[in-house]
Amino acid sequence: MEFGLNQEKWNKLKSVLLCGSKGSSILVSTRDKDVAALMGTCQAHQLSCLSEHECWLLFKHYAFGYDKEQQTELVTIGKEIVKKCGGLPLAAQALGGLMRSRNGEKEWLEIKNSSLWSLPNENSILPALRLSYFHLTPTLKQCFTFCAMFPKDTEIMKEDLIHLWVANGFLSSRVNLEIEDVGNMVWNELCQKSFFQDIKTVNDSGDISFKLHDLVHDLAQSIIGSECLILENTNITDLSRSTHHIGLVSATPSLFGELAFTRVESLRTLFQIGFDTTRFSDCFPTSTRVLRTNSSNLSSLTSLIHLRYLELFDLHDIKTIPDSIYSLRNLEILKLKHFSKLRCLPEHLTCLQNLRHLVIQNCDALSRVFPNIGKLSSLRTLSKYIVRLDIGYSLAELHDLKLGGDLSIRCLENVGSLSEAREANLMDKKELQEICLSWKNSGKNKTPAISPEEVLEVLQPHSNLKILKIHGYDGLWLPSWLQIQSSLVVLRLSHCKNCVRLPSLGRLPSLKKLQLWHMDSVRYVDDEESNDGMEVRSFPSLEELLLGNLPNLEQLLKVETGEIFLRLSKLAIVGCPKLGLPCLPSFKELIVDGCNNELLGSISSFYGLTTLELYRGEGVTSFPKGMLRNLTCLRTLEISDFPKVKALPNEPFNLALEHLGIHHCCELESLPEQMWEGLQSLRTLEIAFCEGLRCLPEGIRHLTSLEVLTVYGCPTVEERCKEGIGEDWYKIEHVPKLSIN
Repeated sequence: MEFGLNQEKWNKLKSVLLCGSKGSSILVSTRDKDVAALMGTCQAHQLSCLSEHECWLLFKHYAFGYDKEQQTELVTIGKEIVKKCGGLPLAAQALGGLMRSRNGEKEWLEIKNSSLWSLPNENSILPALRLSYFHLTPTLKQCFTFCAMFPKDTEIMKEDLIHLWVANGFLSSRVNLEIEDVGNMVWNELCQKSFFQDIKTVNDSGDISFKLHDLVHDLAQSIIGSECLILENTNITDLSRSTHHIGLVSATPSLFGELAFTRVESLRTLFQIGFDTTRFSDCFPTSTRVLRTNSSNLSSLTSLIHLRYLELFDLHDIKTIPDSIYSLRNLEILKLKHFSKLRCLPEHLTCLQNLRHLVIQNCDALSRVFPNIGKLSSLRTLSKYIVRLDIGYSLAELHDLKLGGDLSIRCLENVGSLSEAREANLMDKKELQEICLSWKNSGKNKTPAISPEEVLEVLQPHSNLKILKIHGYDGLWLPSWLQIQSSLVVLRLSHCKNCVRLPSLGRLPSLKKLQLWHMDSVRYVDDEESNDGMEVRSFPSLEELLLGNLPNLEQLLKVETGEIFLRLSKLAIVGCPKLGLPCLPSFKELIVDGCNNELLGSISSFYGLTTLELYRGEGVTSFPKGMLRNLTCLRTLEISDFPKVKALPNEPFNLALEHLGIHHCCELESLPEQMWEGLQSLRTLEIAFCEGLRCLPEGIRHLTSLEVLTVYGCPTVEERCKEGIGEDWYKIEHVPKLSIN
């Protein structure tokens, strides 16, 4: 209510939501009875708590799992603890996670008899959550409460949070463990104890995001108080002497005036979460250790001599980073993200001897890093390195660096000798998860001193590597080490135009995603001819295959024997005019851009398809008979850019079809009547730029589940579908949402 929710505003929003399909509903959950009374269109339903038995089952799952013996005495105590959870699932989950690391009867009794249960005037769930917090180590407590800096429902990146912990000095290194490894252990323990939720892997590199449950966020905020604030325009007055960490959601120019921080004695973190640009004043606290901003006033950095973490983002007019960054001698983490015009990094950046992580993302104009990078002995992350012919920019600079994460090495055409390439020492960098190797201006430079085949052969990475990308490679063949990368999960080869054959990629046991782009000479995805009489499973783990602009690709495998593509789920084909497909009954999604008759003819054998998207069939005059007949699982069908096709297959569609789109088929004259029989699951139908289409079929009248019909760029049909007067209006008037343009 304090943020302006009232009946009038809710009524306006509710009117927008009334366009939902027939039978749909919106469920609103809240802990505030006033909100429920205001928003509800029917009587609010008060959710009951879990039964004691259900609460015990949830607690037991987190406390014992599958690998911990359920001792009788612990079970008895556990059931007593569950009674105090009051049937609240979050409490049962949190306490179960707490008990998992406790094995002794005394430890369980300590929790059962804790006086924290009787704390007065608390939200009923906070005592349970506070109890989980109470038994954390001091380090875990500090790391957890710091999360109150992020607004509720924020998706937090695990690696970023660990870096923030490191920069604030919350973690201590251990023998044989990097400090980031300690941070990973802390995060895992908090996760195991159910302080984090909605954990997901967000990209191929394995980066993890997570959230805090609202009540867990309440707990963190109740403990840390004014020490950690989420700052918006309206609460600048909340700053106090004890404020150490600020999550900046939005700002105005006045927010950082001369008096903004006079009350703050020791600000440690200013982390900009929103995208408002803020100009810092000269009196910005020198005590700051963490700064994330998209302010272009970088000259103010000079005074921040204690800064450990600096993240600059979305500065699209910046071409260089000012030399004032040299004053940040304590800097450990530097992140530069989304600089569209940044051309080079400061030349003497090696003076920042404490630098551990240099992250460069989406800075595509960058043509030079800085010389002698090998002097940064503490460096653990270097996301981009550009080889130059100048002194201090060779691959040898990477030799002693103990790098992890991802590494992109660009301009490999500038490698001067084979010994220099060996000096990169990629084989010993076992913590690297992702490597991108790229050559620039392929074919336009003078003949290199050493061949690209020789360079790539000696750049063999450690077998722990998960992701490998090779771009602009001019060699005739790929390195021998590629087929023994047993941990490789993702492989992308692009613009390797001279490469004539690929190694035995089908034998890579862990490969889940394979992308091949712009490889003019390749005829097979796997060129292996013989299996030595052994039964071999080709691509046993592959789930996603993307083939783009491969003009001479004929088949996926040169010899299609044994079990192939057992786990393939998605196949995307763009610009492969000669490609024919084998029988692949298991995969779910097929996208083809650039269709030919041979490829279309093989579709009927793909029984498991749920999504089929067909684009650009300039040479196709008709679809093969029976093309869709066997696709009994199909739910989405898109047909686009078939300029010579005059008719779709006159046969029943799959009964499970939910979406059908037909676009840019300018000679299509009619939609066959038979194809609509039984389409009782069809929910959306879109027909666009089919100028020759004369009318809609009678069968549309019987599509009782159709919710959305869109027609545009079809002048005759649009005229016939005019509301109330068009000849085809009676066929579509039952559809809830119509868009006829």
